[in-house]
Amino acid sequence: MPDLPQSNFDSRLDQLSKIAGILLPLVVAVVGGAYTYVKDKNDERTLQRQERRDHKQVQYSNLTALIPLLTSQDPSSRLLGMEIFTSEAKKHEAPLDLVPSIRRLGAEHPDTQSQATAALAAAQQQSQAQQSGTQ
Repeated sequence: MPDLPQSNFDSRLDQLSKIAGILLPLVVAVVGGAYTYVKDKNDERTLQRQERRDHKQVQYSNLTALIPLLTSQDPSSRLLGMEIFTSEAKKHEAPLDLVPSIRRLGAEHPDTQSQATAALAAAQQQSQAQQSGTQ
């Protein structure tokens, strides 16, 4: 049988089918790329929030561990608390809420003054690092 000439409608359908065959993968790629971009941004924000939450949790844990040491009547326990605070401040994980207490302890107990000064200096460095964003 000889090929019958295509009608105008069939010719148009054939053209549209070819155009759709080209455009469909492009549309899928654009939509997939947009979805991936938005998802990556959301994941990045979620990760940053989780890191901040973890950092705050570490500071809270340090706070609860240091309070008994710093409030102890035993001078060696107070010194240990200040040493731990200094160490944590160097890692940028010290609870800066304890700075006024350490300052007061250094003033009230001259035997801990040098350790209190070191702790306050480390806290100052931590504070500056956090403000500049180099945490």
